[in-house]
Amino acid sequence: MENIGVIIISGPTASGKTKKAVEICKEINGEIISCDSRQAYKYLDVGTNKDGIFIQDGVREVDGVFQYLTDVINPDKSYNAMEFVKNADLKISEIAKNGKVPVIVGGTGLYIKALLYDLDDMPKADDSLRKELKNKSQRELYESLLKLDPAAAEKNKKNPQRLLRALEINILSGKTTGELIKPKAPRYKFKHYSLVVENDILYDRINSRCKLMIENGMVEETRKVLDMGYDRNCPALSGIGYKYAVQYLDKNISKEELIMEFSKDTRHYAKRQKTWFKVQPDVEFVLEFTHGA
Repeated sequence: MENIGVIIISGPTASGKTKKAVEICKEINGEIISCDSRQAYKYLDVGTNKDGIFIQDGVREVDGVFQYLTDVINPDKSYNAMEFVKNADLKISEIAKNGKVPVIVGGTGLYIKALLYDLDDMPKADDSLRKELKNKSQRELYESLLKLDPAAAEKNKKNPQRLLRALEINILSGKTTGELIKPKAPRYKFKHYSLVVENDILYDRINSRCKLMIENGMVEETRKVLDMGYDRNCPALSGIGYKYAVQYLDKNISKEELIMEFSKDTRHYAKRQKTWFKVQPDVEFVLEFTHGA
């Protein structure tokens, strides 16, 4: 695999990744592999901002360029980095054998990291321990972790799920997350370009996009998935925006509240994405002002 060359186009939501990737693919005879944990779900197109024309499960066409690995799982199924890497490896090999260049596009940073450097060998979740830790408050998790792994405690201070997982890892392995995460050689030859958009421009795009998604049928597609028999708490509907669409359908929030909360969560997500990519190795940052897809 290390002999295959791939291009990575990353960045926060609304930074113009797909549009930039299509331009590049036309120049270098490339095809796109979607690295988006939400676009992997079937039936949810508007709220995940899928581009192009649906051809069949796993295949779309965006302005004449094929895009793979969207629409691959049902809303009630979970999708993770390991499954993405397995699917992406197969598609990368297939694209390369056809004499084209694989272009990985998306904002799911963990999936990109797993594809390029493999997953770290972390202990699996322990049900009994996790049940015990879930009874602790965020403050208690932080104070417990601070004694064992101060760096991880400070890094994840405001995220109770990550505090819990870091503490679980430490208790099960007897090691800090820093000791378990070891530098690895890349699995592929690659060039990684991450798009950067000034915050005021990016947040304006996000606000406009979220409002447009609601106007263009995000609520209706949420209702359609529920009408198909999928639970309102299924993995696909836990994504940004959809949980508020469910609340709106239940008449628990207004349309204005739906748009406001959806936009706010998306802005926060974009901020986390920017922070993630900023610390990844071997990334070339590209300042973008005009693209917005």
